[in-house]
Amino acid sequence: MSKAIVIYTSKRGSTKQYAEWIAEDLGCEALPLSEIKTSGRDAFNLYEYDCIIYGGWIRGSGIVDFDKFAKLLDDELMKRLIVFGVGFADETAENYAQVWGYSIGKLDPKNENRSILYILGGRYDPQAVAGGDKFMMKIMRTVLLSGSTPDAKMQANKIKDRIDNGVDMVNRDNITSLVKDAKKKL
Repeated sequence: MSKAIVIYTSKRGSTKQYAEWIAEDLGCEALPLSEIKTSGRDAFNLYEYDCIIYGGWIRGSGIVDFDKFAKLLDDELMKRLIVFGVGFADETAENYAQVWGYSIGKLDPKNENRSILYILGGRYDPQAVAGGDKFMMKIMRTVLLSGSTPDAKMQANKIKDRIDNGVDMVNRDNITSLVKDAKKKL
């Protein structure tokens, strides 16, 4: 019997929501990465799964905690892997390439294992952000606007607006293609 697992890292709930929807559609379990034991008698065995899905929120161009999760992977497991990152930038070719490079691309630059990456629309509420995260968003906003080329200006202004006013792009329809790809692995 084919099995899938969804493992995720979520800070404010968007990634968790997607993980739960994906798990529901696949009839499997969704677990936070923090609950995965990597050693000892109760160590988690990823080899039990035909499809392994990891999701995390995007910070900068990296998927948070993917580096920790990646330590559990080898070539065999990479062939079973689907990764999703949740953020509030549009899924442009440039954004996709950056997220790929900071995640799967570090492990398998030529994608010889045929891992799959999705970028899903997230949620951002500036009123819910405080401390170091608020400071980081202020820096991101400043850097984004200071280095904009004329071609990137429109996208930069869209991101600035999302940082200033918030955005909610979380939608169950965003997982449709991911779930189809997961079912192909099962």
